[in-house]
Amino acid sequence: MQVVDQEVAPPGGTHGQVTVVRDLPDVNRTVGRSAWLASRAATYWQRAAARRATLRANDFDLVHLHYINRFTDSFIRPGAPLVLSVHDVLPHRARLGRAEHLVLKRTYDRADAHVVAHESLREALVSDFGLRASSIHVVPLPVLPVPDALAGPPPDGPPLVLFFGALRPNKGLSVLVEAARLLEGQDVRFVIAGRGDPREEAIARAAAASDPRIEARIGFVTMADKHRLYAEASIVVLPYTSFASQSGVLHDAYAHGRPVVVTEVGALGRSVREDGTGLVVPSRDAGSLASAISDLLQPDMWTERARGAQAVRARRSPKESGRLMREVYDTLL
Repeated sequence: MQVVDQEVAPPGGTHGQVTVVRDLPDVNRTVGRSAWLASRAATYWQRAAARRATLRANDFDLVHLHYINRFTDSFIRPGAPLVLSVHDVLPHRARLGRAEHLVLKRTYDRADAHVVAHESLREALVSDFGLRASSIHVVPLPVLPVPDALAGPPPDGPPLVLFFGALRPNKGLSVLVEAARLLEGQDVRFVIAGRGDPREEAIARAAAASDPRIEARIGFVTMADKHRLYAEASIVVLPYTSFASQSGVLHDAYAHGRPVVVTEVGALGRSVREDGTGLVVPSRDAGSLASAISDLLQPDMWTERARGAQAVRARRSPKESGRLMREVYDTLL
């Protein structure tokens, strides 16, 4: 079961063969910088305690941690075979300095099996952390279904370039803003949607204030608004500057049949080339990003790459991801 938004998250209780326990506290996103560390530490400790209580109260045949907390999960003792989903081989923002690698390795070494979303991430775990390749299983992220009406051609009018998701320094927002400047005079619009680092939010607001083609939608985006943004977009851009992961935003683009421009970081570049779903550019290169945006908006190029996105949408279903995940479990049971 994948919880994609609090609006559609299942309530606590038993749902068929699945029992949902919703006792993990959310982080406080309103605290200032001075209180951030204490607030997060308290939340992480409460989550770890809730997990330990669940493990003690049940006789599990297998434990699968989908989201790793490197601050607490390096000490977990599940009492059953342990599967770790490694979404980020390295964290988006390192907070432990030189100790980061040691803490991550301790966490990864505790698992009997690891799940990653792309072969490049398996290679990184082997080369950077010395894990056995045989313990690492590739299960691509599922493309969550959306109504066909939201995955058709974009509406008429000037094309819209969408930058979506958590606003972090590694997302390359300032590179996109510079690329938009280089495309001055072209009939193209940009939407920056999401929330996150206050400095990144300020970059988005300043760009929108200085360029009428850019719109900044800063704040929480509901599921309905998310679908609307992707349906209105012609292409989705992921100009990330550093990344050791696979991208949920990429798969949201596929769900809506949208081609993409990505950078050569993490699993992004290889995924897009393998699937034929867009264009790949070097990171931190606004000129190449601007050229790729212009090229991908050409009708023939757009149609070809959108066809690739639709093909991924058709084959990378939650059911197929579930089948592959069950194969991982069967290696341990």
